[in-house]
Amino acid sequence: MGVRLGIDTGGTFTDLIGLDEATNQLVVAKTPSTPNRPIDAVLAVIAQSGVPTDALTALSIGTTVATNALLQRRGANVLYLTTAGFEDIPHIQRMNRKHHFSLRWTKPKPLVERRNCLGVAERLDFHGRVVHPLTETALAEVADRVAARRADYPAGDVAVAVCLLFSYVNPDHELRLRDFLAERFPDLPVTLSHQVAPIWREYERGSTAIADGYVKPIMQRYVGDAVAAFAAAGITAPWSLMKSNGGKTTAAAAAAEPIKLLLSGLAGGIIAGHSFGRLAGLENVVTLDMGGTSCDVGLIRDGKIAHSTTYEIEWGLPVAAPTIDLTTIGAGGGSIAWIDKGGLLRVGPQSASADPGPVCYGAGGEEVTVTDANLVLGRLNRAYFLGGQIALDPARAEAALDRLGGRLGLDRVAVAQAVVDIANENMANAIRVLSIDRGLDPREYALVAFGGAGPLHAGGIAEKVGMGRVVVPPYPGLTSAFGALIADPKVSRVWSKHFRSDAVDAPTVDRHFREMVTGVVAELRAEGFAGEPEIERSVSMRYWGQNYEQDVPMAPGTVTPALLERTLAEFHRLHERFYGYSIAGEVIELIRFNVTGTGRTPPPSLPALPANGRVAGDAGPAPTRLVSFPGHGPIETPIRRRDDLPAGFAASGPLIVEEVSSTTLVHPSHRLAVDRFGVLTIDLGRREAQL
Repeated sequence: MGVRLGIDTGGTFTDLIGLDEATNQLVVAKTPSTPNRPIDAVLAVIAQSGVPTDALTALSIGTTVATNALLQRRGANVLYLTTAGFEDIPHIQRMNRKHHFSLRWTKPKPLVERRNCLGVAERLDFHGRVVHPLTETALAEVADRVAARRADYPAGDVAVAVCLLFSYVNPDHELRLRDFLAERFPDLPVTLSHQVAPIWREYERGSTAIADGYVKPIMQRYVGDAVAAFAAAGITAPWSLMKSNGGKTTAAAAAAEPIKLLLSGLAGGIIAGHSFGRLAGLENVVTLDMGGTSCDVGLIRDGKIAHSTTYEIEWGLPVAAPTIDLTTIGAGGGSIAWIDKGGLLRVGPQSASADPGPVCYGAGGEEVTVTDANLVLGRLNRAYFLGGQIALDPARAEAALDRLGGRLGLDRVAVAQAVVDIANENMANAIRVLSIDRGLDPREYALVAFGGAGPLHAGGIAEKVGMGRVVVPPYPGLTSAFGALIADPKVSRVWSKHFRSDAVDAPTVDRHFREMVTGVVAELRAEGFAGEPEIERSVSMRYWGQNYEQDVPMAPGTVTPALLERTLAEFHRLHERFYGYSIAGEVIELIRFNVTGTGRTPPPSLPALPANGRVAGDAGPAPTRLVSFPGHGPIETPIRRRDDLPAGFAASGPLIVEEVSSTTLVHPSHRLAVDRFGVLTIDLGRREAQL
């Protein structure tokens, strides 16, 4: 037995949570990230944890390397090879607009330059039959053009993405093109669209291949750096990387298809939120991860994490890869308050980030942020922010709020409360998008809040959407690292084939499902999972004539006409729930068949709180300070340290619970309770949503 580690590499900090398998105690550490060489921060946080390298049994890492490369447009130069005549598709996109009536809207720039979109003389029809063969002459010609384009860029900064028409039906031409390029350019990374996104819709498939090629050289360097660094540090334990679908994979698999790690750094938080929801006996949960710059909201229904088959890097640039379904908005502690042209106060999405940071940091920031507002409202401890690592300056924050309030005709406290209310409303709206817009009632859900700022805002957000309970995990600023610690290996396969519901070939569907299950199990075995995996099947369906489909679970067993009928009936039911209507008797189109295999491993059991010499429920006396609450004004509010709260402690608000990585705010009329694992639960009572 040894120590298992979960590590989350964020843009600002790298976090670690480890579980000592012998003592069942947690180990935690936090260190600044090193964006230029992320693996350095991983080594630093392991060293800071004090765990000997020879005691490590496994490492699981969530990383934002791929995410940041895409968002910051700092990826490789992609050469896009596609069927001749279709070179403009990445730039034409979907011919729709984000803002229909804006005269100033600018279409998002693709990740590939137009001059690097090269046509290949070949063609398949929609059955996968050859219309125009891919000849040796055509292969040599495209290789020459690749060589010419490649010479324009630094070595190691070029990748090829291939997307040929109907390759998801017949991949032969893409495979031949890859083999020819590999023979001539053995060091050139090549992505094939039928491997990363075996789906119909050429634009989405091509966009995914381009994005994969865009980040592939960077991820390959990251994996190479990690392998060398771990070897030099004497770390021999197996290690894995978090995937966007909430599973984990080997480093080699991640380097081969890095686009599957697009949400690696975000997935861990939702996995952990799911775990803490189950610990609290909750089946329906919304997770809220609020940091310094952004807020990520995820949803768990009936004990299952919601997933999606498409994620947009930015509007109009889709990635067709299995991901945890989440909504991200620009709302964090560093979000800037500003006044628009109409004289209205707004908050975010612009952020002061860590440098210069909020005004109260005293590091040169001049614009009011959410952190400044919380400080002036008394919700943050000026001397205990990040455990005292940063001393906050209330006078600077007050002066900045006075300047902003002067333009609005409000005093500083009113402006501070308005800033917090607007930020909370923005996050509440993200919850509505993920729930109400999909036919779900957020009042039936509990809110699991984490991240450095999540527990501070959770009560106010929950009130706005009518939620009755908030759950705050231990070490909320390190929750994503805990998710990486407990994640299981997960593999997905897709078969794209069109059927009408009145003409489905059940034996063919059954055969392909069996082949996909065999492939999923083999891939999990290759990743080191030896047990019996959990297999889930689904079918992507739509009514005849619709443009987009709905994933419908399919029960296990041989695919028979009777099983297909039950699955079609489930589609009608889900369509009614999500869209408010269904069309009995309408022909349904079956578009895509999906299999996901998960290698379930026993979750770690959290250590119980030590008694600390106290009677259960007794935390002793507490100091107080004035804290402003909406509708109440300033109230003398008890201030507790989380480490001092024993199991069984309960108290009504107002109350503040402080810890190194976060602050939890309990509003008046809310009630806090601490369970035996140190999880905080805030009961709001049954509330009506502020819609």
